[in-house]
Amino acid sequence: MTRLKTVALCLIFALAISAAAASSASALPEWSGPFPKPFNSKSGATLLETVGGTKVKCKSDVNVGEITGPNAGFVQVFFKGCETHKFPCASPGAASGEIKTLPLTTTLGYVSRVPKVVGLDLANPAGAIVTEFQCVNILAVIRGSVIGRITPVNKAVKPGGHFVVKFTQSKGAQNPSSFAGMPVDILETSLNKGPFEPTGLMSTDALAFLGAAPVTIKA
Repeated sequence: MTRLKTVALCLIFALAISAAAASSASALPEWSGPFPKPFNSKSGATLLETVGGTKVKCKSDVNVGEITGPNAGFVQVFFKGCETHKFPCASPGAASGEIKTLPLTTTLGYVSRVPKVVGLDLANPAGAIVTEFQCVNILAVIRGSVIGRITPVNKAVKPGGHFVVKFTQSKGAQNPSSFAGMPVDILETSLNKGPFEPTGLMSTDALAFLGAAPVTIKA
């Protein structure tokens, strides 16, 4: 009987350790509080490119948003000076050369757990259209979401400093295309009401918080 109790206790202990490890593995990176935290960001030149070779180049982008919880927030992106083949592009109601997204959600996740690499995902909360725009004879509709690597991690960024969010793509293929162990998480574009095709975003944004306290991504 004593031996059976010992075995049972060992089994319970092992299950507890396993559950704790699983819980730790499933945990997501988090922003430090308190909330909300308003922010803005900006970049230099950006590029949207479909796997079919359609390219839209923009001179810059500016973003405004807010982190509303440990892993929740929203942002709207405004691309400036956008064109394809030297013809300007614009979203409905926007100035010439301006492409603007709908309000998007922000989520932190792991691009890699070992070593720890954290990404910031931008997505339409309804899983629908991210943006649409017209470039002369091209009507583009973009849906889905996109992940950019964000740094630094586990290091406080003081007021006046910024996080770097880097979106990387090659010939329309986004890298990364998903969080570790998660489904594919990319942008897709329909041109002139045609089928949707994978689309990559290249941009490097400096993301700065407007508060007076340091901010950390805890991973």
